[in-house]
Amino acid sequence: MIHRSTFGLFLILLLSGCSFLPTYIVNEIDMSQGVGYDLAGKKDIKGTIVFPIFKRDKTSTTEVRTAIGKSSKDIRSILNNESRYPLVSGQLRVALYGKKMAKKGINDFVDTLHRDPAIGSLVQMAIVDGDANELFKMKKYKNENVSLHIQDLLEQNMKMGLLPQTNLQSYLFQLFQIGQDPYLPFIKKESDNIRITGLALFKHDQFVTSIPMEDLFIFKTLVDKRPGLRQFILDNRDKVVLDTIDSNAKYKVKIVHGKPEFTINLKMKTRLHEFAPSEKQRQSFDKKKYQKQVEKELEKNAINIVNQFKKHQVDPLGLGAKYKEHFRGFNEKEWKMYYPNVKVVVNADVEIEQTGTID
Repeated sequence: MIHRSTFGLFLILLLSGCSFLPTYIVNEIDMSQGVGYDLAGKKDIKGTIVFPIFKRDKTSTTEVRTAIGKSSKDIRSILNNESRYPLVSGQLRVALYGKKMAKKGINDFVDTLHRDPAIGSLVQMAIVDGDANELFKMKKYKNENVSLHIQDLLEQNMKMGLLPQTNLQSYLFQLFQIGQDPYLPFIKKESDNIRITGLALFKHDQFVTSIPMEDLFIFKTLVDKRPGLRQFILDNRDKVVLDTIDSNAKYKVKIVHGKPEFTINLKMKTRLHEFAPSEKQRQSFDKKKYQKQVEKELEKNAINIVNQFKKHQVDPLGLGAKYKEHFRGFNEKEWKMYYPNVKVVVNADVEIEQTGTID
């Protein structure tokens, strides 16, 4: 049993220890909610920090500050030297990286986020087709916090749209997993809007290529559970729009003559959202016929996108990691040699539930 005097001494030490922790008043700090990095010449980096300015009348504006330095810490130090209040990172929501800088690699900047104990692992990240600085400085979002807008844009498209789930945590997992390359949302400033244009693919930490929006449905089907709505233009130009209720992609690996071969069994349960036959006349919906056609289309799309991955030597599906799980003699150098010509077969099984008056 702890003696009362001992407990009292412990409590005093605990309370005195807490007094050394920094205490902030909300109106006397600048809470960075967005950061962005772009190339500025051959060696320098342009860093941008976005933070809200709170006013006594309860209105707020968004402040955007920029500095040029050699590293993220250098940029942060410069910005702090110019700020009335200290910059804190505990409210960070998004981290953006310009395309040119991403081609050189983003590890140094991601590592800074990862090592900061104040920053959560669910911070959203994205690659900008252009400069992150220009996107953050859009006049349209001066009074509407641009960092929160981008966070909401990404998260709602992950939940309801075609973007697969990504954030700082998933990026780091993919980066350090042997046999998989990371991917992040690809966004762009278009006129007065910020638009998602696809998915950025990496080789290690370097941006290599991107997937356009029209291919995101099949990619999300291969890595996620529910990819949302998709329109299929099938035989005879019939149009079928399906809403995915559930999907599951199972990967099987077998070794043939010492080399891996992959079979992806894709099972989808969908709901018919729209049916428009090419012949402008009322007709019944032939469920079996259109299920087969959709399956054929999905299989073709999946193989096309896998071939693009192999062409660019990127493995966002993690085929190498799946091979490693099934083969004790996995050798990373050998896998890189196998990958461009590895055999991949996709089998789709689609169930369409009919709805509406066309049944």
